[in-house]
Amino acid sequence: MSQKIYPIFHKDKRIYFSDWTNLKTAEQAIPVLNETADYIINLGQKNLLEIIDTKGSYATSDTLKHLKEINNKVKSLSKKKAIVGLSTSQRIILNAINVISGTSIQGFDDLEDAKNWLVK
Repeated sequence: MSQKIYPIFHKDKRIYFSDWTNLKTAEQAIPVLNETADYIINLGQKNLLEIIDTKGSYATSDTLKHLKEINNKVKSLSKKKAIVGLSTSQRIILNAINVISGTSIQGFDDLEDAKNWLVK
């Protein structure tokens, strides 16, 4: 079982929670991104609800490039995806990723708000 991605439940709905907190370099982030993508792909399910917690993390150009690549692999498996813990500049990057990749990942300040949005 993964220590970085695991199911949680909110209002009787399964949400896959990814812990991407405190990732400061591409060397730290890329293995976690790969682990998350592999986990999601190996589930063999679609219409997944996902939360990614990025508090204290930084994105490098290498990390963003890799994130785009794995997002293309898993985006068809997600019904809704939320990210918690984004700074203002990271929200701008998220908006750019959404435009480039054709996704609609939502950013939230609060985990509870993200969970409530996912199960609506």
